[in-house]
Amino acid sequence: MTRKAFSNTRYEPLYTLAELAKKTAPINRNLFNVLVDAADEFGYGKKIIEDIERSISYKDLLLATYVLSGKLEPLLKGQQNIGIFLPNSIGHVVTLFSLFKLGKTPAILNFSMGEANLRDCGETAGLRTILTSRKFLEKANLEALMESLSAAFEVIYLEDVREKVNVIDKVKGLISFKLKRKATTSVNEVVLFTSGSESKPKGVILTHDNIFANLHQALNVIDLTLEDRFFNPLPMFHSFGLTVGTMLPLLNGMYVIAYPSPLHYKEIPELIRERKATALFGTSTFLEGYEKYAGSDDFRTLRYVIAGAERLKEQVITKWEAKFRINLLEGYGTTEAAPILSLNTPTHQKKGSVGRLLPLVEARIEPVEGISEGGKLLVKGPNLMKGYLLHNQGFIPREEWYDTGDVVTLDEEGYVTIQARLKRFAKVAGEMISLNQVEQMAAKCFGSPGFFAVSVPDERRGEKVILFTTLEEAEEKELAQYIRTAKQSNLLIPQKMLHIEEVPVLGSGKTDYVTLTELAKGK
Repeated sequence: MTRKAFSNTRYEPLYTLAELAKKTAPINRNLFNVLVDAADEFGYGKKIIEDIERSISYKDLLLATYVLSGKLEPLLKGQQNIGIFLPNSIGHVVTLFSLFKLGKTPAILNFSMGEANLRDCGETAGLRTILTSRKFLEKANLEALMESLSAAFEVIYLEDVREKVNVIDKVKGLISFKLKRKATTSVNEVVLFTSGSESKPKGVILTHDNIFANLHQALNVIDLTLEDRFFNPLPMFHSFGLTVGTMLPLLNGMYVIAYPSPLHYKEIPELIRERKATALFGTSTFLEGYEKYAGSDDFRTLRYVIAGAERLKEQVITKWEAKFRINLLEGYGTTEAAPILSLNTPTHQKKGSVGRLLPLVEARIEPVEGISEGGKLLVKGPNLMKGYLLHNQGFIPREEWYDTGDVVTLDEEGYVTIQARLKRFAKVAGEMISLNQVEQMAAKCFGSPGFFAVSVPDERRGEKVILFTTLEEAEEKELAQYIRTAKQSNLLIPQKMLHIEEVPVLGSGKTDYVTLTELAKGK
């Protein structure tokens, strides 16, 4: 298992490829059972997770899960997919494992979505019931939203369930704990929803085997230890927050601090210092926010800071190195891959890349017409999803090779470099134009990363590029001259540059390009 002490010597993988393949082979495992085994191995009395209110041990976590699952079982009879509408917290973790124990499929809802999208998610997953908390709704000012959703779904408040727990329930839970009772279920899955879809949200079905595999693929390339302390501000509706930020430490004897919002830029650096966290995960946007408010000593205990979900800005890398002497490690993944596909590590990293593919991930590069460098990345491996749930279509199984929709280059050493998403291309006058490249050219021109390019239909040239910026002094003429001077294609010059005060952001921390596209259509 995971090493007990950190060594400065060169890291060696925990398993050979053959051993890893055997360990992660699909056996329809249940993550609740993995939790029971972890508690047995690492000690029932070991403190394992905390939130903003308390910290608990493996024993506390299991007892709470046995009791809650017993109370939920009659309430959820005849249902398979169950909605969860909760922040990062111990209560969320207990709810997840309770559903795992019952063989129910949690469909984790993004509470930053609007009502229409949430209704679509519920319909896509065939939900009848949503589990939530009155305290959370009140604090997050989401009571009116849940009141509206209650017209379409039954809402169960966990406070009401807890109030009905009696002595008999506690005794039953204690007996189950003493006997180390495990789940004997045949369906062991989780549903997450992809954000920023052009139409209806898609449900991604991950099996427990998928998640288990990805955790051990990551453990095989990063030297984590039983002394590591994870600080996880990424919500569990985000695949990174669920699997790497929560499940990895819990199931491998490492402490996790579950924090309810990644947007608390002032509070998080102070908490990382106080809790002596050693591992932090975030998006480029969130890491940029933490850097602005952190003192030079706040991150002294951090060993790993891993960025994913969006391109890591060079400016963020430079500032973290200068201010904290921390080398940010960029990874790459997708919800469909549970989520990590590649990762830079302290011993194996390449600037500008998103690291090497994880062990057991196979890749294929397909050429794309109009794109000369790189090609479309297709992957397969034990961490790839079971399939999609599509609105009004139901379950669609994954094909053998999953199409990431990303244009990448793969060098001789196996490092992956993202060129752009296919959906982040515009076809202008018959030519494929990278929207990422438009953003990068603008960033270089004005010395600022605050540029966001989208494409919209254009009767004359097929599509046109609209560039949004938060930089007031940025002017279209200056950018056009810069692009020409750099001897780049004139097609990279945006049709129009629009100034906005604030960039819309998804709950995952990614730029909300869908909203920007809608804004652009009206201009």
